[in-house]
Amino acid sequence: MSFLLKTRSEGNQQKQASPQEQQRKIEEVRELLGDLPTETPSFLSDGTIRRFLRAKNWSMEQATKALKEAVKWRRQFKPDKICWSLTSTKEHIKQLVYNLEILALSSEDAQEENVVLMCDLSGWTLSTTPLWETRESLHIIQNYYPGLVGAAILSNPPKIFESFWKIVKYFIEPTLYDKVKFVYRKNSDSQRILADMFDLDKLEFAFGGRNTASLDITMYSERMRRRDQIRGACKDASGTM
Repeated sequence: MSFLLKTRSEGNQQKQASPQEQQRKIEEVRELLGDLPTETPSFLSDGTIRRFLRAKNWSMEQATKALKEAVKWRRQFKPDKICWSLTSTKEHIKQLVYNLEILALSSEDAQEENVVLMCDLSGWTLSTTPLWETRESLHIIQNYYPGLVGAAILSNPPKIFESFWKIVKYFIEPTLYDKVKFVYRKNSDSQRILADMFDLDKLEFAFGGRNTASLDITMYSERMRRRDQIRGACKDASGTM
């Protein structure tokens, strides 16, 4: 949903690097990774390395370590093989990884975090999102897709969510925690937060916007299948989609 975001406000205190310095660091990280870029060229692109560097405040050592851990995880989880037709509404972690994979691909050339995670918590219960699942989701976002999320909007959480949040927040790194916003549909302060961040004419009504259009799941599914073809997911042993 990054197309909804307005221009990011000034206030990011993270160290910045010039384009020339960024490219130099990318090339040095690639050297530090040894043979890994040859093993996983589609993942270890300049864009991915830049994203990890940005998330680690341009520390080549920390970015290299994080990238090696991400490659190790990808060997086991195989996120590049998950496709739209194989995801299930009951497999929340797999769905999350699928979406993050698509968003990372779409943000390949982004110079800053530009992905917005939005969750409508109306009617939330602990059985809806158990603690282990929330903790695992945060671990994946923070360790294997760092430098991607620009904002996380939690809409209309019920009172019971407060106790759950007191536990969950200890698993969130400071850089991500600062991007989390709680908004409520009938709250004027929430409306100002949303208006500062989004074009309310495009933002869905469920999240506090004025867009009442419903999702055409058929068109959306077709778009996801095309994306899967582009990234080469869902191939059989012969290489056929």
